[in-house]
This record gives sequence, structure tokens and C-alpha cells, in this order.
Amino acid sequence: MDVSDKFAFDNVIDWIKSGKLRLPAYTPATLKILGKSNIETDIASLERMILDDQVLALEVLRIANSPFYSSVSHITTVRTAIVRLGVEIVKRIVILVSERARYRSWFPDLNKIMVHLWLHVSTTAMSAQWLAQRLRMKSIQEVCFLGGLLHDFGKLAVICAIDEMRKTRNIEKTMSEEALQEFIAENHCQIGYDIMKRWDIPDVYCQIARDHHKEEFAAEDLSLVIVRLADNSSTLSNEDQPAHLLSEAPEAQALNIEESTLQELQKILGIHRSNAA
Repeated sequence: MDVSDKFAFDNVIDWIKSGKLRLPAYTPATLKILGKSNIETDIASLERMILDDQVLALEVLRIANSPFYSSVSHITTVRTAIVRLGVEIVKRIVILVSERARYRSWFPDLNKIMVHLWLHVSTTAMSAQWLAQRLRMKSIQEVCFLGGLLHDFGKLAVICAIDEMRKTRNIEKTMSEEALQEFIAENHCQIGYDIMKRWDIPDVYCQIARDHHKEEFAAEDLSLVIVRLADNSSTLSNEDQPAHLLSEAPEAQALNIEESTLQELQKILGIHRSNAA
């Protein structure tokens, strides 16, 4: 990394620390849904709230029919999705749909990175939830899902900061893509942790953001272990990685997960990537 790149990235970190970082807000329909507890939300009211936003409704149906969620027959209505998957799962899908709006940029080079990042974090979230479900760890399914969705928050923060700084002309497009990727790889865990702590995000998600790449990890922290395994399995460059290699990962060993389960996950990921392409 040359001196000009280092100067630019120092400015990015200063921008983030200054509190100027802003992310796109949720839509009114999403805020209404997320503001309701599962006890307060019945099938009919959740259906009405989703149908208030046509784009949201279409995206909920699309994800409900993904290989991570879909049942034997195709889900054609929002009500069917809620009945088959349950209120809890559909509310998570709403979160997933809403988060996608944050992964966009006006600048083509940044938007390209955002697209790949969104594919990875959304796949990691669904993979983590799927693993928790298959391992019969229902009590931590939501934590695993949200942990997967937030584990690379530091990467999103860096790209959003650069996007904002370019718009306000506080930074010029001088850094190379190679230098940007190097900076993100080296710093995103700590950046994500620092911002989430400052925003009072629950500690479990802050720790996942900080520790998902650490060589040493707490094997008893099951949500972290599951997100780490999901992160590994969901990395797009690993799409041809054999399940037996994944089963040798320390995370898989800590979870005592069967190779057949990882083979099933790899099959689902293959279908998911084909549909996303």
C-alpha cells in the first residue's frame, strides 16, 4: 500500500470514528413489522403489513422459495409462506430483504463490491440459520441468522464511508481496488466491532464481527462457531470446496457435525448460487 492509499484510508477511518457514517433507513412497512413482537403478530396482520409494500412482498416470496427455506411445493402467496415457515422465519426474511437496500452505491466500482458482499452476508445468514436448525439448536437460530448477517458489517461500513466521502468530495477516487480489498481484509473485523459497540449492538453480534476470522476461537461459543462455519462454507470462492474438507475445519469438529449434513449444505449452496447468478 503506497503513501497516498494510506492517507486515504486514514481519512476513511477518521470519517467513521467521527460518527458521520449513515446507512439507508428501513422502509415504513419494514419498521412496522420489526416493531411487533412475535406474540403480537398473527398470520393475518403480518400478511397485511408485508403486502403494504409490493417490492417487499415479491422479495419475501423469492427468498421463501430459496433452497434454504422452500418446501416440496412452490410457495405462491405471502400467507402460504407464513403458514409453512412460521411468523419468526418470515420476519427474519423481512430483515434480510430490508438489509439489501444498504448494499448499494452510486459508484460502479463500489457497487460491484457491494453486490458481492451482499451475496456473501445474506448466504452466510441463511447458512448459519440452517446449520442451527439442523443441529437442533433452536434457541440460537435467530442469533446465528443475525450474526451471519452482521459478521462483515465492518466491510459495509468502509464501503459506505468511501461512498459518502466521494459524494461530499472529502475523498477522491485514487485508491486501487487491490489496495481497497487489502485494507478491508485487514481492518473490517475491528472496524465492525468498534462501530457496533458504539451503537450499543448486543455483545454477541459485536464479538462475532470481531472474532469470525481469529485463528483461536472459543469452541463453547456455539453461535460464533456456527457463523464461522457458515462464513467458510458461503464464501463464493469456495463453491467447489468438497464437503469432506469442510468437515475437517475446526468449527465442524467443535460442532461434531456429520459430513452428510455438510454435503447437504453444499448442495443447497450450489443451487442458491445458480439462482443468484
